[in-house]
Amino acid sequence: MTRLSVRARLNLALALLALAVLTVGAIAWGALTRGADRLELLHSETLSGVEQALTLSRQAADLATLAPYLLTLDSPFRIDNQGRAATALVDDIAAGLPPDAPLQAQLADTRRAIADVVRETMLRARLRDQVLRLNGELAAIERRAAALSARPAAALAERQDWLATQRIAAALLAAGRAENLIGVGEFQREYTLLSARLAESRPDHGTAELARLSAIAEGARGLFELRRQDLARQIGAESALVRIRLGAAAVTAYSATRVAEAQATIATERASTTTAIAWAKSTILLVGLGSAALALAAAVYVSGHVTANLRAISDAMMRLASGDRSSRLPRGEGRGDEIGKLFHAFRIFRANALRLDRSHRQTAQRTALYENMMAGISDGVAILSDHGQIVTGNDRLAQVLRIDPAQLKGRPLFAEVVAAAGWSRADLHGDVANLSLPDGAQAELRRSRLPSGGEVVLISDATERRQVEERLSQIQRIEALGKVSGEVAHDFGNILSTVSGSLHLMENAPAERQAVLRQTIASAVDIGMSLTGRLLSFARRQHLEPEVIDLPALVEGMADLVGFALRDEVELEIRAAPGPLPIRVDPGQLESAILNLCLNAGQAIEGPGRVVLSVRRDGSQAVIEVADTGIGMSPEVLAHAMEPFFTARPDGTGTGLGLAMVYGFIRQSGGDVDIASTPGEGTTVRLSLPLHAAPQPKLPRLGAVLLVEDDAAERTVATALMSAAATSLDVAGDATEAMARIHRPIDLIATDLSLHGQVEGWRLAEAALTRWPQARALIVSGHLPETDPLSSRFPGRTATLAKPLTADALAAALSRMNHFQEQ
Repeated sequence: MTRLSVRARLNLALALLALAVLTVGAIAWGALTRGADRLELLHSETLSGVEQALTLSRQAADLATLAPYLLTLDSPFRIDNQGRAATALVDDIAAGLPPDAPLQAQLADTRRAIADVVRETMLRARLRDQVLRLNGELAAIERRAAALSARPAAALAERQDWLATQRIAAALLAAGRAENLIGVGEFQREYTLLSARLAESRPDHGTAELARLSAIAEGARGLFELRRQDLARQIGAESALVRIRLGAAAVTAYSATRVAEAQATIATERASTTTAIAWAKSTILLVGLGSAALALAAAVYVSGHVTANLRAISDAMMRLASGDRSSRLPRGEGRGDEIGKLFHAFRIFRANALRLDRSHRQTAQRTALYENMMAGISDGVAILSDHGQIVTGNDRLAQVLRIDPAQLKGRPLFAEVVAAAGWSRADLHGDVANLSLPDGAQAELRRSRLPSGGEVVLISDATERRQVEERLSQIQRIEALGKVSGEVAHDFGNILSTVSGSLHLMENAPAERQAVLRQTIASAVDIGMSLTGRLLSFARRQHLEPEVIDLPALVEGMADLVGFALRDEVELEIRAAPGPLPIRVDPGQLESAILNLCLNAGQAIEGPGRVVLSVRRDGSQAVIEVADTGIGMSPEVLAHAMEPFFTARPDGTGTGLGLAMVYGFIRQSGGDVDIASTPGEGTTVRLSLPLHAAPQPKLPRLGAVLLVEDDAAERTVATALMSAAATSLDVAGDATEAMARIHRPIDLIATDLSLHGQVEGWRLAEAALTRWPQARALIVSGHLPETDPLSSRFPGRTATLAKPLTADALAAALSRMNHFQEQ
């Protein structure tokens, strides 16, 4: 029978627990769903009814409040408006009830009662208006009669007549103000009695007033009749008001009935929900107890089997990690499941640890050997990261750099450490550079890239070696000066002897002989002047008349002259680079120097051969090369080739000033001379002169510039072009040094595409443009690719320029980038 794995057993337990949880969730979901449905039904059927009942109660209260207010109004307009409002309120109540509701009949009677109240109140308002006008007139008559009856000068009979008139007016006025029919009847009887008595006495005064009082009180439009109609309308309105109140009470009773029904429904639903919840609780409790029992069983299994074995494995691992390689675990425990796999993995790990111990001992031996080697090297050694940081170095590194060893802690940048120590760097060739301090200390720096990235830097103290070389050079110059002095003294001695002897002979010589002697003296003086000119040329003190000329045109113009000067069996080949090469030099002296070199080349060829005169451009220099297929020079001869009065011709012919004169003239013109020769193969003399720079276009402000160029000559040209327009100019000779300086803010990076044989320009430009959003990039190369991979990502911020770098091309590229950004 296959044994279940620990994972399968735990998964089975988890599946049962998940099933229990789902069961509990389903029961709870069902109970909650049923409760939600019942609540929704309760809300739709019961709570809406309660809300309607509350609305009816509020409307009934509004109706009971509004109806009595109609009785207090005097304005027909306001009575009509309030009546309409009351009717609308009844209509709203009726609209909220079913059409066949018993309350609809009561609401119809209420509408009629409201109409009756409005009608009676409006009629009563008109009657009251008439009564008020009559009351006003009665009050005026009463005041006049009272005033006349109170006159002291009037006769007694007159005063009695006016007093009776006043009493009649007062009775009528009281009737106009009475609040019920009984009061009106009492005042009418009083009026009748007073009028009868006054008629029997036949008064002589106030007859007009009495006639007016009779007209006001009697008749169908008389005061008493108006008051009886007014009070009758009031009784009718109050009767209608009672009907309105009965309607409001009926609405209130209907609302109370609806609320009672809702309460009964809620009580029923509460009992049902309580039963359902009790059943759900019981079920959830049972399932929960079952789940707890299952979880307890799983925990007992985990603690009894899994945990114990894991503890054994962890204890063995701890002993193994602490160095106890004798730790072991029993075989066969948990065979086939994960515990068994862990036991097997421990045994594999133990075997690997034993192998690692052996490897560690071997590594320690190699490390000790490496440390001994590093400590024994007399030069300073540093290992740099890809970003130019010092990862490690030997003890001699700080001594060679003449710095405090504490400055090498914390992985500083190598370029910054060298700069902080005051070293000036000058790249020589390839990965070799010269370092120098203001106090004369010299060091030689060599770099070598590592396959895994970074590089190794070897710095050797070259101070003593350079001092020895400089001393040797001084000795050689002194020896050459001694030789020159001897040769010059010998030649001038011969010249002076000739002049002195000729002058002595001229004292006694005839006239014809004196002419010959003078010619001899003149020849000697010419020889001295020629010798002096050659010495001035070697010493770079001759007078030159420089002018701007096109070098290829000058060389091509000398082709015939040089061809005539060479032997017929010597072939002349002229190679001139296309395009102008303007230089500022004395054209006559340059032609003489080139002719001298070509003649020397022809004389060095024994038999047939070839002289190649070539002109080309090398950075900011114009180069003239004269190469021959002659016998060449040995290293010993080559070392003295440009010394004055030195000649290597077997017959001893020649003055030995040819190359010395050429060297002096070229150096005085700002150039240099270099000779390469191989015995039996030929000699090549290389003259280099600076190109004449036309007036440079004014460059815009460049800001902070980082220039990256591995070629010293090209770096010099670029520095001269940009230094005036740059706020600051930082120069790097390789990609590692440049990457270390990109962290400083820059506005322009100008980099060669290929640095030390590697295409690094795109990577440097991308890093600068990404780090500094305001920066721009110029990529310069003698072989530009067809596409610019950065132009799409950084539009308007990159430009490519072909070598050699010129001010015109630089200004045009910057102008294009500025124009793009302005758009």
